[in-house]
Amino acid sequence: MSDPAKRPLSFPPWHIPYLEKHRIYELFHEIAREMVIQKPADHVTFMKHILQNAAKSRDVARVILLQSPKINCLEIANEIAGVTKQVVISDGTLMNCLKTNISMCSPKTVARCLAFLVRTEGTYDVGWIMVDCIKTAAVAKELLQLGILPTHVLHLIPSFYPDFKQLMYCNVLYEWPEYRRNVMALRDIFKDLIREIYLDKKNLREIARECVAQSKIRKNIKPIKPRVILIGPRGSGRKTQAKLLAKHLNIVHVDFEALICTIWMSETELGVKLRLCKNEACFHSELLSQIINKRVLEEDCLINGWVLTGFPYTEMDFKYLDTLDTPANRVIFLECDLNICRERIKYRKVNVETGSVTNLKHDPDAVDQKNFKTTSKRRK
Repeated sequence: MSDPAKRPLSFPPWHIPYLEKHRIYELFHEIAREMVIQKPADHVTFMKHILQNAAKSRDVARVILLQSPKINCLEIANEIAGVTKQVVISDGTLMNCLKTNISMCSPKTVARCLAFLVRTEGTYDVGWIMVDCIKTAAVAKELLQLGILPTHVLHLIPSFYPDFKQLMYCNVLYEWPEYRRNVMALRDIFKDLIREIYLDKKNLREIARECVAQSKIRKNIKPIKPRVILIGPRGSGRKTQAKLLAKHLNIVHVDFEALICTIWMSETELGVKLRLCKNEACFHSELLSQIINKRVLEEDCLINGWVLTGFPYTEMDFKYLDTLDTPANRVIFLECDLNICRERIKYRKVNVETGSVTNLKHDPDAVDQKNFKTTSKRRK
């Protein structure tokens, strides 16, 4: 981001969670989309009028149910609408608007009629579900050009359907080849929004519940950086999972135990305060949260995200963690049998010279090669 003087601009770190929580990126995207589509003469006045509507429509679901032979998609859509209060736009609604059969109209005419239906005041505010309206790729492309962008495209797939990716098939309905060509073209157009709902032996209410759950999962305009806290008993594999997450997501593993040791030995202001606390350092939640806040505000954590292990210890620690400039957006609890945890840490020894950790159960000969002691947390 830059200004006309070409100076680099950046958001203060404490703005980041606010932007994510209130979905400001999505709000501006919605406003920009409406400005491009409606092309107002006075942009400032238009933005003043549309801001409130854009804030509402940013969070509503706009769903397309892809046509599925032998499946009553309209009944499923009505069941979904009973929960979400969305407006259902079916092929019957479209035919009433067109005053003729859909197949007799051009894709552009069908798309314009759909655009008119979704932009009516009630539909725009609560969202919509399109059922059996978009049957060809041509209609879908025309609709997108008019700025009608769905948030979700749900494809209901019963168990008796052949695999869509399989080119060779037999024992299918005579209309299957044409349907497959059309639906594969639609899936390609909406590939970033498609969600597959496998019907199996689910009843109507279960299918609708799954569709509602899928429609609540929104794809963010700007990817959110992971800020994760892993919590679990000692021996549950917190650090192991954190290292795997760090490697897989390319985020920073913040090991609180190593971090507090580094700060303790430093000559910084936080290091001095920590040493003054002596053996009661772990009871100063505010000070410990300041140490974490300083670490997660460093460039690598801001750019890539982070995963924290070894903290918090208490409820008060949790409350102070929520005051960070960039607080966690995910907290993951690791459940593990305590007997398994005990077995894992029973044979865990630390080399007092290098600080390396070795599990004697996996490497029993190491005890003769290294100077081991039990970790301080396990001393009686």
